[in-house]
Amino acid sequence: MKTKSAVKRIFVMLMAMTLLLGSTMTVFAASNSVTKKASGKMTIILDPNETGNSTSVTITISGLPEDAIITKMTINTGTMTYNGAVLCNYMIVSSSNGRTERIPWTGKANETLTTSAFLASPANGTYTLSFNATNVSSLNLGTKTYQPSITIYYD
Repeated sequence: MKTKSAVKRIFVMLMAMTLLLGSTMTVFAASNSVTKKASGKMTIILDPNETGNSTSVTITISGLPEDAIITKMTINTGTMTYNGAVLCNYMIVSSSNGRTERIPWTGKANETLTTSAFLASPANGTYTLSFNATNVSSLNLGTKTYQPSITIYYD
């Protein structure tokens, strides 16, 4: 009886090994990413009914492999301080490689915005961010400030 049970165990193990080795394997590449926060803040001060651009911040991405290319890029708008009725229109992102994109944005704090203008471009570089806004008040001065960060996914 012991011999039959040992043979069955060996047979079951051989079948399991055959199925395991015979099945196809799917391999997923690990996605590399880096997140950098701006050291400064984007700030705008607008008179009543005025539209304009904020101050700019720069974020430098360096130290990645020389051939690293962007597969995805997101911007977190960061925390917000404000006074008055300032409505954001869009975020402006540009890079040292000459690409620029305007991303529609209503001014929500800590919102993650995705850009596609930088896909397949070098990941290392300097990125400049600012935003455009309108003071919808007809009576009072308005201000808004954000400290954004960028996350770059690369291969």
